[in-house]
Formats: sequence, structure tokens, C-alpha cells
Amino acid sequence: MSSKVILGTGRRAAYPYYVERFYVNLYSVEELCFLLVDKAALLDAEIMQRELVQWLEAQCGLSELAHTLEALLNRKGSVAAFAGAILAYVNIYPAETIRRTEEIVRGNEGLNPYERLGARADYLFGEKRYLAALQQYRSLALSIPETDKLLLGRIYHNMGAAYAGMFLYEQAADCFLKAYETDGKREGLLLYLAALRMGRQEKSYIDYIAEHPEYHELSLQVERLIRRAEGSFEGSDENRMLVTYQVMKEEGAGALGASAPYYEEIGELAAGLREKYRRSMK
Repeated sequence: MSSKVILGTGRRAAYPYYVERFYVNLYSVEELCFLLVDKAALLDAEIMQRELVQWLEAQCGLSELAHTLEALLNRKGSVAAFAGAILAYVNIYPAETIRRTEEIVRGNEGLNPYERLGARADYLFGEKRYLAALQQYRSLALSIPETDKLLLGRIYHNMGAAYAGMFLYEQAADCFLKAYETDGKREGLLLYLAALRMGRQEKSYIDYIAEHPEYHELSLQVERLIRRAEGSFEGSDENRMLVTYQVMKEEGAGALGASAPYYEEIGELAAGLREKYRRSMK
């Protein structure tokens, strides 16, 4: 029987390097390489820190790599070149992976500030760091021209989703309504009603719909979604989240494109609910 042995480059750091963007401590250059490949779509000039170069030399004993990166910093090299130099030096990934990572990073360098901020917010949302995601979305909403109603509507839409992720349905409803008022898309209004339905007592919600007959048809659609998620999970937080995600799946979209962070959430939540149900039936 044979096995592959992965030889480390340099040494394990006694003191980690903290990457604030991704909320992670690094203890080796291999961990840095994994981060560069795994988060390539989110890398920007923020990763090119002299403190990182100094850490690689002092803590990991990688003087040669540190000198190469220092030279790149001095001549204001690209993020793609910086990441590529690290990956090529450590050489734990195939050449094709390194090339593809450099291509992704190079493509990101062409993004405008709004797109970069939106990508960061979506990443935080996907990591379930809802409060941090909201802070990014708020900054983005303040920086986008009011004339860009489509993008603003999507940002408010995702802010509502982040609040829903924290079970703050009244705040979620406010954001979904703002999304509808901004871009005029029906999905915003449907999500607004769904969030109200999740956050209010039933009588309060029914009274609200009675006062707004223009919402009657949409409210019936919300009720159909709720009935799908009822049963063994009625009244649970998981049920509330499932209903919210179902609405998002059918009506939602990501802040800066068609791929939404909600879809991964739906799969994870559904899997957890199925397992919980199976255990309850034993």
C-alpha cells in the first residue's frame, strides 16, 4: 500500500496572520495558498499587504518568497501576479489550477467599486455573517446613484434576505418593500408580504391584508407557500426560514447577478429539516 506525503514549505507560524477580509487566521503558507485558490473570486489589492510579506519571512522562514513579493509591491504589481507568485513558489496545486486562479483574480481587477463591494457582501451572506453583510449592503446602497434603480432594488432585496436570516422579519419586510418601491418588481412585494406573514401574529397579518385589498391575490400565493412548509415543523424557526427561502427561490435573485446566495441556504436547511424529521420518527 502506498500513500502520498505532502511536504510543507517553510515552517508553521508560531503567531498567525489574520486575514480580516475572510475572518481567518493563517498558520502556514499552505493555508494561504488554499485561501487564494478558494476565495479567488473575492481577492483584491487588500491581500497585498507588507505585513503579510513580513509574516511569511519572519514566521514561516520564507525569505526568498518574501523578497519576490516585496519586489512586486515596490513596482506596484497586480493582485494576480502576487497570488500567482505565492502559488507557483509553494507548488502544491497543478499548473492549471494556478493559471485559472490568476485568470479569476485578473478578471476581478476589472470590477468597478460597486461590484467589488457587492461581491464582498454576497460572500458574507453566504457565510451566514448576516450582520456584516448588512453593513456592506448599506455602504453599497449609499454609494450607488439613485438613478440606478435596478441595482438599488437588488441591494434592498438582499438586505431583506439578510434580516430574514436573523429572523428579523419586520426589518426584512421594510427592505423588501423598499426594493419594490425602488425597482417596481413584483417579487419585492411578494417577499414583503411573506416577511410580514412570518413576523406578525396571524390576526395582525389578516387585519393588514383586509386593510389592503390590493394585496389579496399575492397574499393567497404566500399562503400556498406556507402550506407547503407546514406539517411536523409548524411554528418552528426552521419552518419560518424554509418558507422565506422558498419564496426567495421562486422569486429572488442575487444582488449583482442571477446567482443568489440563497440557493445553498435552501439545500442546507432542507437537509437539516429532513434529518430532524427522520430522528423524530424513530
